Amino acid sequence: MNRNEIMSYKVTEHLRNQQAITIRAVSPDDKGLVIEALADLSADSIYRRFFTFKQNISPKGLKQVTEVDFHNAVALVAVLEKDGTEQLAGGGRYIRSGLSKAEEKAEVAFLVHDAFQGLGIGSIILKHLVAIARESGITEFEAEVLPSNEAMLKVFTRSGLPVVRRATRESIQVSIKLVKE
Repeated sequence: MNRNEIMSYKVTEHLRNQQAITIRAVSPDDKGLVIEALADLSADSIYRRFFTFKQNISPKGLKQVTEVDFHNAVALVAVLEKDGTEQLAGGGRYIRSGLSKAEEKAEVAFLVHDAFQGLGIGSIILKHLVAIARESGITEFEAEVLPSNEAMLKVFTRSGLPVVRRATRESIQVSIKLVKE
């Protein structure tokens, strides 16, 4: 999959409640959606994702989230149609961290809006990020997860991929091998 194909990535999936959701590549035009979604998140959701209680996203942070190069960083959003406009239900991204072509690694992270947690959005986004990463030569995802974030840990362990977890003082380091099924 080349960069242009990833930039135009768009598929429809169905949540556990059978509601249709669009998984697509993030774009610079999503800044408003991101600001709106973050403003409406619970402190707990913010902490589980960012390991801090940040209330606002800086202009630099917003740019990093919505303006990715689709080679070293890939970001997908999960959006629902509501009254003719898109509503951001969640998102996920990976950023390459591998040092050699033989073992390309990427750090992966997700955020699902409180109103949509438990519907399978994290698992759906992971499935699509894995497919893109495999085609881009990435062999492993790494993630840092708070021990209290059981939902995210379940997304990884239920993915069907080999997962290794290593506990540190403050977090759980997760390694997911992106082996072909």
